[in-house]
Amino acid sequence: MKTKFITAAILFSGLFFNAQQISVGEYARAAKFNKIIDEINNGKTVLKYSDIQGNPFYKNGFSNARVGDTGTTLPVRYNIFKDSFEVLNENDIYAIPKDNSFAKFVFVSSNEKFILEKDNEGFAGYFLVLTEGKNKLLKKFAVKFNPEVPAPNTMIPGTPAKFETLKPVYFIKTEDDIIKLTKKSDDLINALPSDKKDAVKDFIKSNKIKMTEELDLIKLVNFLNK
Repeated sequence: MKTKFITAAILFSGLFFNAQQISVGEYARAAKFNKIIDEINNGKTVLKYSDIQGNPFYKNGFSNARVGDTGTTLPVRYNIFKDSFEVLNENDIYAIPKDNSFAKFVFVSSNEKFILEKDNEGFAGYFLVLTEGKNKLLKKFAVKFNPEVPAPNTMIPGTPAKFETLKPVYFIKTEDDIIKLTKKSDDLINALPSDKKDAVKDFIKSNKIKMTEELDLIKLVNFLNK
């Protein structure tokens, strides 16, 4: 893959607080962000994103987002395929480090908040926050790249390269743990502290909560936060 990722760790202090007083390009160069190219290896060939079916991004284009707990805003996009945030400067795109210095992005127009979290298996990535409170409902997006498959003969067509959007996975971030949700409510109940199990079980049953429905999961986590 030709895309270059950032290797330098950038702290919020100093330069970052002054990002609004300098151009994005000056900031990115001073912070040693690496430029990236929207290309991906497909066997012996290299494909541009524009030549691949599907969309690897959360939204098309770049949108202003507040970064961290500061008032600084940058034009960014979330690359689901790479699970990284990218910043735009004129025609250049730079990858933002996936570390605690850049652990939160809040899109200004929609107020959607993404946070950097680590699950119980050690995977660190960005999650969309659906509910706030001591228990947070988190949504993890995923995109898979399916390489081009040439036609085996003139009778059978080939398959073009494609970005495939996968079903999101939901997590509950508690004060002490992060719980991956499944279709089975018992999996969640078993993962909860003993003093919450009966109440949650009754709530799920009486409210006919479906573990595959996002709105139901929001209701469930709001109940946990009472």
